[in-house]
Amino acid sequence: MKHHNTKLGLSTSEVEEARVEYGRNTLQLKKKRSLILAFLDEFKDLMIIILIIATVISFAVGETKDGSVIAFIIVLNAIIGFMQKYRAEKAVEALNSMLAPQARILRNGEQALIPAEELVPGDIVLLYEGDRIPADGEIFQENECETQEAILTGESTPVSKAEEEGQNRIYMGTTISHGSARAVITQTGMQTEFGRIATLTTSTEKDLSPLQKELNSVGVFVGKMTFVITVILVGVGIFLQHQAITEAILFGASVAVAAVPEGLPTTITIALAIGVQRLAKKHAIVKQLSSVETLGSTTVIVSDKTGTLTKNEMTVEKIFANNGTSLTEKENEKLIGLVCNLCNNAKIIKGKTLGDPTEGALITFAEKLGFSQEEAMRNSEILYELPFDSKRKRMTVIARIGEKVYALCKGAPDNILEVSSANHEEKKSILKINEEGASQALRMIAFAYRELSNEELSGKSEDHKKKFTIASIEKNLIYLGMVGMMDPPREEVPQAIKLAQKAGIRVIILTGDHGLTAKAIAEKIGLIEKNKQFTIITGSELDNTSDEDLIKILSKPIPTIFARVSPENKLRVVEILKQQGEIVAVTGDGVNDAPALKRADIGVAMGIAGTDVSKEAANMILADDSFSTIVSAIQEGRTVYENLKKFLMYMFSSNMGELVIIFMAIILGLKQPLTAIMILLINIGTDVLPALALGLEPSKQEYMELPPRNQNEKILKTSFIKRLFFMGFIIGGISLIAYSIGLSQYTHSTALTMTYATLVIAQMFNTYNSRDPLESAFKSPFSNLYLIGAIIISVGFTIATIQLPFLQRYLETTDLNVTQWLIVVGLSSFTLIIEEIRKYIMRRHTVTTLTAITATHES
Repeated sequence: MKHHNTKLGLSTSEVEEARVEYGRNTLQLKKKRSLILAFLDEFKDLMIIILIIATVISFAVGETKDGSVIAFIIVLNAIIGFMQKYRAEKAVEALNSMLAPQARILRNGEQALIPAEELVPGDIVLLYEGDRIPADGEIFQENECETQEAILTGESTPVSKAEEEGQNRIYMGTTISHGSARAVITQTGMQTEFGRIATLTTSTEKDLSPLQKELNSVGVFVGKMTFVITVILVGVGIFLQHQAITEAILFGASVAVAAVPEGLPTTITIALAIGVQRLAKKHAIVKQLSSVETLGSTTVIVSDKTGTLTKNEMTVEKIFANNGTSLTEKENEKLIGLVCNLCNNAKIIKGKTLGDPTEGALITFAEKLGFSQEEAMRNSEILYELPFDSKRKRMTVIARIGEKVYALCKGAPDNILEVSSANHEEKKSILKINEEGASQALRMIAFAYRELSNEELSGKSEDHKKKFTIASIEKNLIYLGMVGMMDPPREEVPQAIKLAQKAGIRVIILTGDHGLTAKAIAEKIGLIEKNKQFTIITGSELDNTSDEDLIKILSKPIPTIFARVSPENKLRVVEILKQQGEIVAVTGDGVNDAPALKRADIGVAMGIAGTDVSKEAANMILADDSFSTIVSAIQEGRTVYENLKKFLMYMFSSNMGELVIIFMAIILGLKQPLTAIMILLINIGTDVLPALALGLEPSKQEYMELPPRNQNEKILKTSFIKRLFFMGFIIGGISLIAYSIGLSQYTHSTALTMTYATLVIAQMFNTYNSRDPLESAFKSPFSNLYLIGAIIISVGFTIATIQLPFLQRYLETTDLNVTQWLIVVGLSSFTLIIEEIRKYIMRRHTVTTLTAITATHES
């Protein structure tokens, strides 16, 4: 360590020089993008690009009405997506910062309180119990100093510090859990250990989400279909129908508009935004819309232990009272309560522990026994303290209680027994209990006491330090008992683990803590069953494990715990899982979790206990730090995906119906059955609301009883495409019949209007077809009231566009009488009837197949 003036600190001139060289003590997590660039990002989607091309074509051929409508849709979609991301970012910024806002320092020979960002290397900082460490440094003076480094290492127990090289390092973002210290700052900002991991996080790449990949493939499908249809129609118009080039291009563009579901990007964006709002009500803040669906695809949850699966607070789990003393059970409990309350430097204020979490747990334990610290302090006088040290591993206080004076002692069980009056057999029995508790990952704390005699209290000097020494006080102590404590699991975690396993999701623990401690927690939350096989791998073992061997380990269907791991270890495990095709969710709260959070398909940070770095790296933040919220989010994600399939089926099959009637009219040599504005009215005016309502279909419990979906299985698989073509031909066919009736019995204007009305009403029936590929539309028809409302609004809108005179002039529609409306509704109903027949046949076929399979197995 460089020489520093530890008595005076830096001078003003030295501070200025250091600031020029090192800059401010802040973390450069991410350069904020301008709002304009963030807004422009919304136009990168392939479906949006296709719509932009359609807009350009529409304006180029003089169809300004069509072009204006499509342009409006594009901008609306961008605004919705941008606003959702902006709101999510603001919610994240509102979460509490984990870094120390101020630092107590020594400069120019005087103490001062300054903003932590003004610290520079060479500054002398004064640290006390409960303080958050503002930068990395080296301790040169300490008094029983311990630090809580869980956010950096994942290890839940405090770390003892000393002035010796190798034990004197302190780190930004960690806290002083016990004692005090003076230290010289050695690194600030991005040069700290905190900053190093932040750099690792920013250099880690993020993959496209499964939904983004899926929608890209949908966009490619639509793009190819649109291009082929346009080329064919333009070619037919010019070479076979001998149309003018501009007329052929205009017609081709109109049909291209029919092929592209203009409302799809908006519908998907709004559906995902609704999913985000649902999650927000469940205390989950989602930063990217696509992350909602990614959650539903999750196959593996890689979870930190401390603060994620556990409460990150020590709690007494077991008590082992000494029944061999002459004390009654009540007297024994009272003395244990006094030791817990008086032999203690921590305080609990408004439910929060100030000081060592272990000592805080003992105060809470005494409170449960019926002895409050406040009352104990009021009825006693602390005469002297023999503080804890790492060699003797004990702490003793001399306390006057009433007319008597006691030595109250707590510490490691074997160290307490060294100075106790217990005989050999008693010590053997107590040590056996200690070993059993340690094997269960419990931190064992023993208690002892003795009443001091008048001779020991009498003395010439009033200097207590000379009167009370370790050798004279810590001897012949009466052993009272011991407690086993641990950082317990959150109450909701066992049920959440059970649901995750039921949904076919594997849970892997990666922790900086000891393997046996993690194993004990894994058993408590139901991840590991007693006497069943499991694997524990330490970070050092992982460093010496090849990728091939790690793949073999991760491929085994047994619970796996990675202990004592580094941020690089966590990142590597996530990388290997992703290479194996897993969709990985990573949970964590510390800066050590941040690189893995960013590399994961879905990073889940804790909002209350989480660091700024972990929140920045994550896709989702749990405002309540509840692990069960992750499982709720997974169910929401699965629901979003199932509903996505429903409205994709609805929109594509409905658009296919429009293409079918246009092509059939060309083949039959009929006039154009729909105007371009009618196609836009159908795609935007009447498609979007029902599609959105399908996106709000209620969740089903069976979604969490199925394994995660196969990532190689796309929405646009063969069976899906066959079904949308089947429905498209039904809708197109009955619309063509309506057009033919209109042409044969009425005017061309009436025929156009009947075709338009039939397409709309048929698509309303099609919404119920799209709710399930096998289940009848008549099962639970009123379970989605949003869908009923959307159908009513869409039908009302259609009637208005047909019957209102001022709209008729603009939209080229005309009145329909009762007979014509009956024809429209009657033909449209065949959309539902034919699909119900198909579903019935498919259900019968499925039952027959399952019966045959069952019979084969039984034989």
